[in-house]
Amino acid sequence: MQSIANSKLKRRSDKQWDRIVMAEVLIPGTPNVFGDLWTEEGIQDAVQKYMVLGYIIDVEHDMVDVTGKAHVVESFIAREGDTTFIPGSWVIGMYIPDDDLWDKVLSGEINGFSFEAVVSMLEGVLVYEDDNFRTGYTEPDPYDGHRHPFAVWVDDDNRPTAGGTEEVDGHSHTITTHSVTDEAEGHTHRFTILQEV
Repeated sequence: MQSIANSKLKRRSDKQWDRIVMAEVLIPGTPNVFGDLWTEEGIQDAVQKYMVLGYIIDVEHDMVDVTGKAHVVESFIAREGDTTFIPGSWVIGMYIPDDDLWDKVLSGEINGFSFEAVVSMLEGVLVYEDDNFRTGYTEPDPYDGHRHPFAVWVDDDNRPTAGGTEEVDGHSHTITTHSVTDEAEGHTHRFTILQEV
């Protein structure tokens, strides 16, 4: 499973929502929160099987199919030079006509895609230096577009233990959970903390 918050909410020029959210589902060579790695070949195989077999869409891996409330409308592997998504990653665009699900996306309660499958795993040992400190920028606020630089300490599973954002527009956010800042000034920001090997 992989949950990534590098989601992009699509808005029309008239400021109305298209109700489409796009994000990476699987990222090659980057450990997920369970320490699993996907190769580019494994990702390509997962994408093809998903599109051919048409697996269900559920929320929080509860196995309750919400197809009809949410639809995959785009599915692709990001190419080299992609300035929006990480090259080699499986990206999906999901249209969400259901009001309750869409409200959870806007509030940040639902903040990433995750893939669940029964797969063959190869065990391995990775050796790399990691200071457990991550920096980056939050995604823009969907209403006014402001964003914050952030810094966060993470545990060995790449989950935040302490951190926050710099002050922008007179406010900052603390970070205590993976992928969404804590609320400040009535809003949150999505963010991505990648542990690259």
